[in-house]
Amino acid sequence: MGILVFLGGVGLLLNTFRLANDMFTTPPRDALGTKGAKVLEVGVVGNSLTVILLRIALLLIMGVVGSLIANKGVFLYTHSRGIPVKPEPKD
Repeated sequence: MGILVFLGGVGLLLNTFRLANDMFTTPPRDALGTKGAKVLEVGVVGNSLTVILLRIALLLIMGVVGSLIANKGVFLYTHSRGIPVKPEPKD
């Protein structure tokens, strides 16, 4: 079960990296919704910038959640095998 949880977390991380790569390889002209040499419309650019910032925040959340799930899978796997985890020394 631990390996399945770990692989699920790794799958989420891979999906997050794929989405980030797609987002960051998009040309700025397409991402901001500007077309050619037209005058920039503040509303359209502001709305597009808000969407981009929201996507970046969601990518960060997806990365954290994926790594937490993968970490829980490692924890489950090591405990099912009886591998002791050494507690960190306290000062």
